[in-house]
Amino acid sequence: MGPAAEVRTADSRAASRTAERVAFARAVLTRAEERTGTAAWVPRPEPTAPPDLPGSGERVLPVHPALAGLLPGGALDRGSTVVVGGSTSLVLALLAEASRAGGWTALAGLPRVGVLAAHQLGLDLARLVLVPSPGADGPTVVAALLDGVDAVVVGDVALSDADRRRLSARARERGAVLVSTTPWPGAHVSLTAETVGWEGLGRGEGRLRARRLVVRAGGRGAAARGWTAEVVVPPSAPAVVPDAGAAPLADGDRAVVRGPWEERRAG
Repeated sequence: MGPAAEVRTADSRAASRTAERVAFARAVLTRAEERTGTAAWVPRPEPTAPPDLPGSGERVLPVHPALAGLLPGGALDRGSTVVVGGSTSLVLALLAEASRAGGWTALAGLPRVGVLAAHQLGLDLARLVLVPSPGADGPTVVAALLDGVDAVVVGDVALSDADRRRLSARARERGAVLVSTTPWPGAHVSLTAETVGWEGLGRGEGRLRARRLVVRAGGRGAAARGWTAEVVVPPSAPAVVPDAGAAPLADGDRAVVRGPWEERRAG
């Protein structure tokens, strides 16, 4: 068997695995719909779509370069649990790059987030699953999503601490990224965003095009030292990744990431 045949065989296996995972997630979501009376929005996979996320053998999901400085290593580690509070727009923006690269994303317990908002922030709607109200089957639904997609966002879902521990373990086992919009004990990375301004208006005219956020980061391991950055959502500027050897910022300081994307400190 030549190299080309081996690549085609590997692609076929990847496509089969992806189809099986999505089919399993569909089945669980259908059962949840029947029990709760709520509907999940799951697109039909396109026959010509990539079989799996490019680089899915790697241990990270890519993020937009302008947001890379918010995360240790500049990407979302597969198997990790991440908390993003204060801005649903930031959540979607962090996942947009992986979605554009062919990754599947699911939003559970976020009834106010629709396909238009997701599309405007860069997510591929053909690979987006929406479960606005998981109901009492929340833990089962989230677990099924972790089995079937690359990144799962958990919003207003009734979960016990034991549920959260099991779901974090499930994400680690499946190589998915679990993102919570509410506090989650043991999260690897925690981002808290605050809106500090808007862009797009000039002399009282125009429309709001982007939100400026100050984001404070913390967590475990490499994220334990903590830092703060200012970002624009939707992102459009080049990347600045903070110097890994730099001293941690003191409370009240922030690394401002904007303009030509030069990093500076401001009190």
